[in-house]
Amino acid sequence: MPVGHNVLHLCFNNLLINFSLEDFLIFRDAVKYISQEKSYTSFPDGRKRILLHTPFDGIHFSFDPHELHQLVSCLDEAYYMQKIYSYLKTN
Repeated sequence: MPVGHNVLHLCFNNLLINFSLEDFLIFRDAVKYISQEKSYTSFPDGRKRILLHTPFDGIHFSFDPHELHQLVSCLDEAYYMQKIYSYLKTN
């Protein structure tokens, strides 16, 4: 993992995740894809949720439709802020 300014920090609800820029872009694309897929899984409490699998066996995130929409918005905002910072850094 790169250090310093090459790390993006995402704080969303109870998730705190650090990304390299490349990993962030891959994660953002994956989340945006599953948000459009809308393949919900019924949970024992009766709620429908979307599962986001991680590269680690046994670690998966679940989001209800509202949470997933919020996550996509958060990722988009972080993406645009990263673009703004990169433009400011080069000038």
